[in-house]
Amino acid sequence: MSDRNDLIEISGTQNPSRRGDVIFVHGLGGDALSTWHPQERRDDDNFWPAWLGEDLSDVGIWSLAYEVQPFRWKGNSMPLVDRATNSLDLLDSYEIGDRPIIFVTHSMGGLLVKQMLRSARDFGKWEAIASGTRGIVFLSTPHSGSVFGRFPRPGNPA
Repeated sequence: MSDRNDLIEISGTQNPSRRGDVIFVHGLGGDALSTWHPQERRDDDNFWPAWLGEDLSDVGIWSLAYEVQPFRWKGNSMPLVDRATNSLDLLDSYEIGDRPIIFVTHSMGGLLVKQMLRSARDFGKWEAIASGTRGIVFLSTPHSGSVFGRFPRPGNPA
């Protein structure tokens, strides 16, 4: 399975009577698996989403994989609005929204989820995802931007 632009099933996702879904969303330069691993590894189940799945066996645990690089020369990146609608279509294809949803986000992943919920409300096509979202955990999300994205100018040091 490719982890580019996909929803990775961690645990409990095949349970038809699960109580809800938790979706982990990595940030800029991150990865759907290694972002949540204490040693940034991708090759074992010793990471936060799997631990949560052990504690909450009646909840679907997922991790959203998407390409996002900090600089264009390091790889391809899609504009945030387009990435949001693509991600909504992906969640919809897995029937996410039929149950309550909690997003756990890191860095730009939080900005992506905010844009996803805006797009879901604006377009109406993904209303189930918007209305099914019960919570968002923001970890290091730059809600007001970042000093790294600003150019130095008089009166506004970088």
